[in-house]
Amino acid sequence: MTAHTFDMSNTLDAVDPMVLTLRSKVEEMLSDDTRFRFEIGVTEILTNLVNHAQTNVTDARIKIVLNVTQGIALIDISDPIGAEPFDLRGHAKDLSEIDAMAEGGRGLGLIMQCADAVHYDQSGDQNRLCLKFCDDDQSENHSSSMNGANE
Repeated sequence: MTAHTFDMSNTLDAVDPMVLTLRSKVEEMLSDDTRFRFEIGVTEILTNLVNHAQTNVTDARIKIVLNVTQGIALIDISDPIGAEPFDLRGHAKDLSEIDAMAEGGRGLGLIMQCADAVHYDQSGDQNRLCLKFCDDDQSENHSSSMNGANE
């Protein structure tokens, strides 16, 4: 498994370039379908972090660790230091429950639907979300939990 570590500024302008960078690291390792789910999930979570993870630390950064092997991508995203804990698993709505005309409210459910596994934990002043994306042929072979995650 190849590991990549990134440090993203806590700004909307940084989201698209980071997603493109992350995509370049998984492009040859994931199927088109899994890569598509990966991009949607990562874009949603990074955008939500920038928009909603409030912190008093003016230069707070978002830490991203990507581990990738053929057919599997694991991504750990740490909130900016000082952000309030927020476990999206308890707040995500099933996409079928959201009004089709609503302008928002789909992001958390979309993340949950795109990822094959979601884990959230806290360590000190850091909150960490771990997402797992697997090609169809890999999900049965690698069904072990992520860092003790409840999948």
